[in-house]
Amino acid sequence: MWGTRAQGVSLVGLVVGVTLATGMAMADGPQNPFAGKCNRTATEEDVEGAKGAHKAARQFYERGEYARAIQYWRDVFNLDCNAVGTLLNIANAYEKLGDRQNAIFALEAYLERAPDAPDAAKIQTRVKNLKDLQQSQTPTASASATASAAPTSSATMRPELPPPPPVKPFGVAPWITVGVGGAALIAGAILLPVGLGNVSGVQKGASNVGDKTGCFRIRDGITPNSPLPAEQVATSGSQWFCYDKDSYDQAVLGQTQVLIGKIALGVGGAAVAGGLVWELLFNKPVPQDEQKSSRVRVTPTVGPGMSGVLVHGSF
Repeated sequence: MWGTRAQGVSLVGLVVGVTLATGMAMADGPQNPFAGKCNRTATEEDVEGAKGAHKAARQFYERGEYARAIQYWRDVFNLDCNAVGTLLNIANAYEKLGDRQNAIFALEAYLERAPDAPDAAKIQTRVKNLKDLQQSQTPTASASATASAAPTSSATMRPELPPPPPVKPFGVAPWITVGVGGAALIAGAILLPVGLGNVSGVQKGASNVGDKTGCFRIRDGITPNSPLPAEQVATSGSQWFCYDKDSYDQAVLGQTQVLIGKIALGVGGAAVAGGLVWELLFNKPVPQDEQKSSRVRVTPTVGPGMSGVLVHGSF
């Protein structure tokens, strides 16, 4: 009799133990840290603190420090649990880290809190895709973990790759500027003497008035250098008085060539000097990581009391 009672007690203890073990195993499964309803209203201080944490999170996200960004966005959600859009930012950061499970948790919590959101269907598709990827890569992950448990000598002897060579932030742009300036200098050096030659070829002095050819330059009305009487000065209408149209056209062309040549020499010299200063002082090689960080990037963000895109870059 006593033995039968002892066996019954042992059987009950076994059933209780199995039940407790099963409950503990179920409790040890992955739990969604973002699930649950929001039963509180954020104070003004909470909202201001959430905005500050959101700004810090965006900066960490743009620098690629996704774990830090997640910490600050979780602070945002803890301060203002009604800021459900923050869950999308958290999911983006977890995806960047390759943590699909927590990204799924954040997206599922968003759908639970905002089932009628305009992007709900898109988020559901995204959750499905993440779960499919997670299931398809589980065997590969376990196989790679098994393989990594027995490292070989070739894995331990893998040589480190050298860092990428530095690059110039502005590339060849300074030398292009120098080249354009040099071309302008050459053009000015050609146009200036050609223009002076055209002008001198038709310009006559006071001693040649009787030739009835060429042109006379009118400066300040009637001067000892002008062979023209006052009535001709008033009716000539330009800096030149010429006896024929060909001479007048050559004089005007030469004067224009002289002006353009002087401008080309000035602009070309400035471009050459500026391009050399640009290259020598502001175009020094920098590591490629710094070069990439100077580019402009646009990232969509959602936060408490704000939404839109973040433009980030260095100039």
